[in-house]
Amino acid sequence: IVVARQLAFANGLKQRGYRLVINTGPEAGQSVFHLHLHLIGGRRMPFRFQ
Repeated sequence: IVVARQLAFANGLKQRGYRLVINTGPEAGQSVFHLHLHLIGGRRMPFRFQ
């Protein structure tokens, strides 16, 4: 999480915000079965519960 914060700052994402996401398991769309995090930012993302 510390490195994600540093990367967000270095890429200009910290001011507007970012998401740090973990997908785990096939139902979450995971295709590489080890823990990895996604740092996503730069635009507002739609979010809907189904």
